[in-house]
Amino acid sequence: MPALIYPATAALALYMGGVWLWLPVALNLLLVPLADWTVSRVAPGWRANPKVLRHLFAPWTFWVYALAQAAVLLAVMRVAAGVTPLEFFALVSSTGIMTGTAGITAAHELVHRRDPAQRALGLALLAMTGYMHFRIEHVYGHHRNVATDADPSSAALGESFPTFFGRMLWRGPHDAWRIECARLQRRHLPRWSRHNRMLQYAVIQIGLLAAIAAVFGPLATLFFVSQCLMAVHLLEAVNYVQHYGLRRAMRDGRPEKVAEHHAWDASDPISALLVFNLSRHAGHHRNPALPAAVLVPAPGAPRLPLGFYSMVFLALVPPLWHTLMDPRVRALHAANRDAARLVEHDRPHLQQQGAI
Repeated sequence: MPALIYPATAALALYMGGVWLWLPVALNLLLVPLADWTVSRVAPGWRANPKVLRHLFAPWTFWVYALAQAAVLLAVMRVAAGVTPLEFFALVSSTGIMTGTAGITAAHELVHRRDPAQRALGLALLAMTGYMHFRIEHVYGHHRNVATDADPSSAALGESFPTFFGRMLWRGPHDAWRIECARLQRRHLPRWSRHNRMLQYAVIQIGLLAAIAAVFGPLATLFFVSQCLMAVHLLEAVNYVQHYGLRRAMRDGRPEKVAEHHAWDASDPISALLVFNLSRHAGHHRNPALPAAVLVPAPGAPRLPLGFYSMVFLALVPPLWHTLMDPRVRALHAANRDAARLVEHDRPHLQQQGAI
């Protein structure tokens, strides 16, 4: 599994110490974007063979990754009380990049699986970032309402990432709670009961924090919470990028069917390997049940102007983001309006021909 490079570099950073503590940060900010740029120019259009990816993303590899990530977190918590403030910040940044880049994307792949054991592993990975509600909100909220105003994970044109992030910190849990309560009501079960998954997740996460505090102390607890915030920050930056400014047209008061042009795609080969093809996002929304190994860039999806990792970090600088992305979104909206007008103009003929 290529994503194992994240716990490997985090472990190496912890072992070496000093400036090496920033190695995972350098991996995300410099090394992966440089590798994407190089491969895209040396071998344009190259992407990993799906047959190879099926082996790289085999179910057992996710268990290996989860154990490696947990081992790194435990190792850092053991030493958290004995490091300098700068080293503490470096450890938070490096482990937060590990859990937020590879850990949450692995969890995202797993919570879509039908196998209960794999879904449980996905929840365990989400527990390491304090974001277990993501499973409910993402699977049952985001995928239903994507590219509409009802979806808090679909950023509006002109919305800055800080505004988006602040909203997601409360709307994500709020919507997950609402979705779960509706599920319980359909099954005639009380919301305040052991059947409520949101309450189950809260007990697990509070219990995990209590265990960390009891075993490793307050500084280790502060470290764990801080790396959770770093990981969630990265997750929501990815959400922000993947649907920024895109909206489904309304048809008879209902949003149109989800299509390829409702998610931004990136074709960078190396970053795709490291995030389980999450950057091939349009295909994922067309069919969420498809395993990551078979996802490819969708021909009808809009393309991000820079590499996937570069765009995620550009989102953290709103003036640069809006300068680059807002004109592209407006151009897409104009093209879609022109296409819609053309369809309406030709609708009688198309209906006669059986095309619509």
